Amino acid sequence: MWNKFSQHGTPQEYSRGRRGRRGQAMIEFALCFLLFMAVVFGFSQIAMAVWMKSTLHFAVREGVRFAITGRTLGGAGHDASIKQVIRSRAGGVLSQAQADSLVTIQYYDPSGAATAANSGGNTVVLSVNNYPVPILTGPALSWTGGAISVSARAVGRQEPYPNPPTR
Repeated sequence: MWNKFSQHGTPQEYSRGRRGRRGQAMIEFALCFLLFMAVVFGFSQIAMAVWMKSTLHFAVREGVRFAITGRTLGGAGHDASIKQVIRSRAGGVLSQAQADSLVTIQYYDPSGAATAANSGGNTVVLSVNNYPVPILTGPALSWTGGAISVSARAVGRQEPYPNPPTR
């Protein structure tokens, strides 16, 4: 008569074989779980980079909207006011030091030549270059070995000012 012990002999030999399979299942689970967590952290890292790029792009668009008005904030210069607007619209991801070092402001006159100051009729180009996205997974699990960097840029053209702003 055939029973479940016929392959392994006695019930003790059968339970020994089952214990070995349970250990194998734990090892397989651990390996699959590590792979699953690496994928989850990878997707979260990509999502963080996309969110940072979107946030910075919104901030530079708001900076361009402010720049084309020709206004200044609280007695600061025009460029400092633009950087302050970008920093305030970035949702707290840009520090003052990062705003000073990563934000670039370029002005072009109507003929396309670069100019040092903003005036009516100019084109303004604002950008945040190479903003480092913090690594969520740690350097040991990073595929690139370093931080991901994102950049954002916005361009706006001013209409000539009818009267220069008094602020």
